[in-house]
Amino acid sequence: MRKTVFITCLIFVALLFFAFQPIDTSLENSVKIEGVVKSITEAGAKDILFELENDKMTYYINRGFEKENVSSKLNNGFIGKKVTVHYAKSWTPLAPFGTRSKHITQLQLNNKIVYSEFK
Repeated sequence: MRKTVFITCLIFVALLFFAFQPIDTSLENSVKIEGVVKSITEAGAKDILFELENDKMTYYINRGFEKENVSSKLNNGFIGKKVTVHYAKSWTPLAPFGTRSKHITQLQLNNKIVYSEFK
């Protein structure tokens, strides 16, 4: 009985460790896609949420509306424009089969970087 409880607790702690591990937002851990912006909305805690045409995923800039340089660039009219998005590859035991929302690490419009977490 004690062995079962110990193993269960150990598995639970391991899952918590992986669940709260920060996302690696480096270029090496990013996926690059291109698409036409369908809509831009605010979601959650001032996140900027992008939807691309013919794509079931949504992409977000974490707390993007708090970052003045990002939110001011959105006034350039992204809707209907082709953008390049880099998003972080990530996995968590809280969503073992993936999510429909991806964290943007870099956003480009007309080959100009609008937002980047890369250094």
